[in-house]
Amino acid sequence: MKLSDRQSGLKMLLKQQLVAGNREMTFDQLADKATGIAGLLFSELSPDEVAAVVAELTREETIVLDDGGTVIDRDTFERWLADKASDVPHNRYQAYEQLLVARDWARSVIEDLATQTDEVVELLGDPTKAGTWARRGLLMGEVQSGKTATYIGILNKAIDYGYRLVIVIGGHTNDLRAQTQKRIDSDLTGIDSDYLDDNIRSAAVQQLGIARFDPDFQPNVLTTVRSDFSASAKRSGIVWVASGNPTVFVIKKNAGLIRNVADYIRRQAQGGRLDTPLVVIDDESDWGTPNTKTDTDPAAVNKQIRRLLDSSRRSSYLGITATPFANIFIDHEAAKDDLGNDLFPADYIRVMSSPSNYQGIGGYFSGEHPAIQLDVEDCLEVIPINHKSDLVVDDLPDSMKDAIVSFYLGTAIRLLRHQGLASEASMLINVSRFNDVQSQVFDLVEPFSLALSGVIRGELGRSDSARSSGLRGRIERVWSEQFAGVDVEWDDVRGALFDVSQEVLVQLVNSKTAAARSKARRLMTRDQRREEDLRPTIFIGGDVLSRGLTLDGLQVSYFVREPRSMDTLMQMGRWFGYRPGYADLVRVWMPESTRDDFQWSSDVTGELRELLLEMRAKELTPRDFGLRVRAHPEGFQVVAANKRKAAELVTGTILIHGQKFESHFLSESAADRDRNKRALQTLLDGLTRGVEEGRITRSQSNLNYPTWSQVSPEAISDFFTDFKGFKSDPWFGGAGTAVAPQIAAHLGEARGADEWRVVLVGGTGDPVDFGNGLAVQSSVRNAIKRTAGGALALGNRRVATATNLAGALTRAERAALNGAASEAAVIASIDHPMLLVFAITTNADEQSKTPEVAISASDPLIAVVLVFPDIPEEEKADILRRGGGQQFWVNSVEQRSLYGYLDDGDDIETGDE
Repeated sequence: MKLSDRQSGLKMLLKQQLVAGNREMTFDQLADKATGIAGLLFSELSPDEVAAVVAELTREETIVLDDGGTVIDRDTFERWLADKASDVPHNRYQAYEQLLVARDWARSVIEDLATQTDEVVELLGDPTKAGTWARRGLLMGEVQSGKTATYIGILNKAIDYGYRLVIVIGGHTNDLRAQTQKRIDSDLTGIDSDYLDDNIRSAAVQQLGIARFDPDFQPNVLTTVRSDFSASAKRSGIVWVASGNPTVFVIKKNAGLIRNVADYIRRQAQGGRLDTPLVVIDDESDWGTPNTKTDTDPAAVNKQIRRLLDSSRRSSYLGITATPFANIFIDHEAAKDDLGNDLFPADYIRVMSSPSNYQGIGGYFSGEHPAIQLDVEDCLEVIPINHKSDLVVDDLPDSMKDAIVSFYLGTAIRLLRHQGLASEASMLINVSRFNDVQSQVFDLVEPFSLALSGVIRGELGRSDSARSSGLRGRIERVWSEQFAGVDVEWDDVRGALFDVSQEVLVQLVNSKTAAARSKARRLMTRDQRREEDLRPTIFIGGDVLSRGLTLDGLQVSYFVREPRSMDTLMQMGRWFGYRPGYADLVRVWMPESTRDDFQWSSDVTGELRELLLEMRAKELTPRDFGLRVRAHPEGFQVVAANKRKAAELVTGTILIHGQKFESHFLSESAADRDRNKRALQTLLDGLTRGVEEGRITRSQSNLNYPTWSQVSPEAISDFFTDFKGFKSDPWFGGAGTAVAPQIAAHLGEARGADEWRVVLVGGTGDPVDFGNGLAVQSSVRNAIKRTAGGALALGNRRVATATNLAGALTRAERAALNGAASEAAVIASIDHPMLLVFAITTNADEQSKTPEVAISASDPLIAVVLVFPDIPEEEKADILRRGGGQQFWVNSVEQRSLYGYLDDGDDIETGDE
């Protein structure tokens, strides 16, 4: 339930007192405090309304921001913050905290953010430290997780401690830079730069945002929402950046614009370098920043950022990204005399954590998620993934029409939940990178939206309407398919739809429309802009919508794209983030292949985060510990080739440790399926004999899967003499006439391989009888497809879900995880390898699409999953050096670790003596 304005006022006042005083209260103390304040200032609120405020504050306390992890080079790091904290006024950061309170941030998150920003500001370096120094660091967050709010908090605190030159490189398009400037205006400078004309402060300038809590702060603002910094800017000859007042720039990631700022600073500095402490925030630092050329001739943006940093004797560079692969592939030793070191994060890498209410890639793609809709084949027929700019689009696919209807319905549900109070609601349609194709889609979506609104007002808006068009039927069908289980009634939704239908906008957002949209916004008053922002809007675009641009209240995404690199793909996930009160209404349409790529990206990103956290635990530095990213078996790229020129694709062993391997490619032939069933039956018969002889223990897992412990490695090896996946499966397929699949050769390498656990995983399908009184329900996998090569491919390249893995543990083991059920948590908890066996079937019922492949319980498809305990990272590095099967992209540090220094003994030529 959305609080009324008066309730929100009471809540904000309570939270301000709690945050400002850093106070902890019991529920009863909070209730008493709320009742007391309400009696004095909000007497019109009823006891029930006051209780609702207390309940909302209590609910927020369950939102936590867990500590992240930082990898630090301790040779270059000096602690300094504690010595100065008590002597420094914290006006800016305290004002920022009050601004977050006013925005209804959870108190627990505000307090945790204060701790994290302290840690990062300390990593930036002491701005009062004399001498010449430069620091390079990286913050790894998650897409749409609040990175901007975090780095603005860092900057407010950095200004408190003495940084006086602040430069934010805020995106690679005008829209992104302007969006960043608006946030900086509101949350850092407090000056509405929309009222600065050509960089000249006018009488019309207004304060906003953070200025409500600290009105005395008067920084130099050299960029505005309308204009970037240029050499001809009128104010560029007026402001002295070393005057002592903080000076703030927000610039686009463009070599010429960065050069303008660097030249401007150098012109004011004796010898071309200021002594003023400089901090540069590089937002989306994986895009455009890494050097894609050579060390002696760097790419333009990379070169100018390095020149910019070199314009001050005391500089700190902080890259911000959710996809740091390009950053870690920077050559860690690359330098150029006139530019200094490259931008490899040599001094620190910090893994940012996200609040517990964040919905990220792991949440959407760790299993089957109700938000993900895969029925977009009709769109691919109209707009193929690989199309040209002259493609003609004649009609909207039905799935896109359904998505638009679901946006109307979801917005109506939110309106009811908020008791008629409007809030930002948006839909994204991204089906092409070409402006002309986007324009055609816009020309079709706008009249469809108008027709839909007309039907709502003409047929659904009147209860006595006898008309029933096809559009009305579509609305009612989408309601029953998508939203029948929500907490509102259809008759109420019909009424709310009438209000929604009068407000929906359709906007085309790309490089061709940017100027016109910007001009239209400038001509609006602030109230008019706010009114437009509250209108439900369908945004149609491509890459401009795909990186950095925030769509407030994003509820429905129609994303039919297949980016071929992981960093691009993850940045396109605009639906990641926070969806308070409407997480159950989020819907995302995408191709199944794109869903699979997101899943792969989720796994690999998780591996990188875990590796960084392990580096932290071992007190290793970015300079002396290699980073590697697992290569995709089907060619999906981590980053574009020019961003990994300092990386190398190496081949190592399969590295089974701490990993899960799944037989997601299986053969459809009757002979192969029978062979695998016989292999399983032989294994089960041997397990039964082992139990009778007392060699093996049989039990039930915490989800009642039949489980055998103390199984000999010989029994597992014998099983894999017969069991095989499809010939192209990278782990279970076998090579040529090999007796066993590739993975079999590595089973004995597992930690604890002297005793195995075998689990027969049950599902929700029809029972499968294995004799000996042993039967389980089959696992239903309707997303099985036939590949071009003739394999049966399990959807999402997955056999086991995280629930299956956690369900294979004993009750005591499951309880020891304290509620955690992720794959990483399960794998970290085991000390013996596990073999999970699945009997796969399909099931065409009323709620499911007819599966492409029919598999019954009388002839199930046998699939397996191997799960191996982890080992220390140093042992993995030793194994990797020995060579063998899995490929990894490794950075220059790891290359040095793998190959060492080239040393030919006494015959090395050292030059003339």
